Amino acid sequence: MTNAKRPKISVIMANRNAAEHLPLAIRAILAQSLTDLELIIIDDASEDNSWEVIAAAAAADPRVLVQRRETSGGPAVARNQALAMARGQWLAICDSDDSQHPCRLETMLAAAEDLGADLVADDLILFSDQPMARAETILGSQAPQTPRLLTLPDVVLSGVNPKRITHIGYLKPLIRKRSLGDLRYDTSLRIGEDHDLYLRLVLAGAKMWVLPMAAYLYRRHVASTSYRNVPRDLTAQMGVLDNLVQQQGRADLAELAHVRRQALLRRHAQLELARDVRAGHLGRALRRAVMRPDHLPWLASVLRNRMELKMQAAASRLWRRPQRWRLGGRSDGAGGVTLPMDADGGLDLSAAAAPVWARMCCEASRREVEAEAADALGQSALWMVPTVRTLAAGASDVANGTRARGSACAMAGSAGSERVAVESSGDQQQNAERDDTDG
Repeated sequence: MTNAKRPKISVIMANRNAAEHLPLAIRAILAQSLTDLELIIIDDASEDNSWEVIAAAAAADPRVLVQRRETSGGPAVARNQALAMARGQWLAICDSDDSQHPCRLETMLAAAEDLGADLVADDLILFSDQPMARAETILGSQAPQTPRLLTLPDVVLSGVNPKRITHIGYLKPLIRKRSLGDLRYDTSLRIGEDHDLYLRLVLAGAKMWVLPMAAYLYRRHVASTSYRNVPRDLTAQMGVLDNLVQQQGRADLAELAHVRRQALLRRHAQLELARDVRAGHLGRALRRAVMRPDHLPWLASVLRNRMELKMQAAASRLWRRPQRWRLGGRSDGAGGVTLPMDADGGLDLSAAAAPVWARMCCEASRREVEAEAADALGQSALWMVPTVRTLAAGASDVANGTRARGSACAMAGSAGSERVAVESSGDQQQNAERDDTDG
């Protein structure tokens, strides 16, 4: 790839102290079936050995472009720095502690071009190194079963109106660069900068579609910024929303924003209550609860979720035996796992298969799993369960990031948008603690 030739896709990745998880995230990009890309990594003044990992990746593959910040500015600042470097016709937003299937970007690009979209996004499958209480995807039961064009109410009321698609701020879209124009992440936001950018894009006329597909693996861990929301983050989001309403001067936006602002205020009060409980200020927490008894169901759901996680962790330590999975097109009855396949016999990455992958990721979080690929389909499936031992061992070798590119997509079917238009057959639970004030 020469400097004169623009890559098809620029992958934007901001990193802060994710050295442990970076190799997998980088390898997943370098293994993409669509090779006409560049990976731009901005290290946000990491204090671990992230830079060594990033520098090694850049030395091994000329498609990797890197910069290191001397002081931490947050994900919005780092991503804006990457956007200034991007030369691609499309921009893919990815996190440095996540992963994705090697066919993801090619499939999404084909769908975007077929739909005439400015942004396309897929559902995210949750995985973790720690025991998970349940199998989940970000969109859960609201994942669309056919490509869905988002409206302004969809975006503004995401996470607020249960009838609207939820958690839009968590999605990792593919964005047409010319649609982005001069828009950038708001650097005043530490959390919620993604949702704000998507909202401003839609207000500018961009067409944002959510595909019936789930090929992005979203790592859930306590160090994630999205799970460490604090009251001041909500205050910042309300200020940005108020400014946007004033700048736009649109009555429809003002009405929708009022509903969202009221939800942010409720969430702000809930976070203050949770902060008092964690700090042991039980008297203050009780006074808050008496003044706002409507918060008690929320607090009960938070405590229940944490109790479930602790119980699951204890169960995993006590009696969860290690497992060996043999992944392939058909089960052989000896640890064999029958994989979801589409109508053409390829690996199913549609919304219909998402519950299967989510359950496998959940099982792999609860016990030690060693997985063996029985065929090309199994090799492709390894990407969908990042914490199994086989994938973890190979993921540390960033220099060999393209090793599995051919076999990973050999059985994954074509990249056409029709590949992801399969009807779903399973519902999923939503996480009561997660909402779009975080993403």
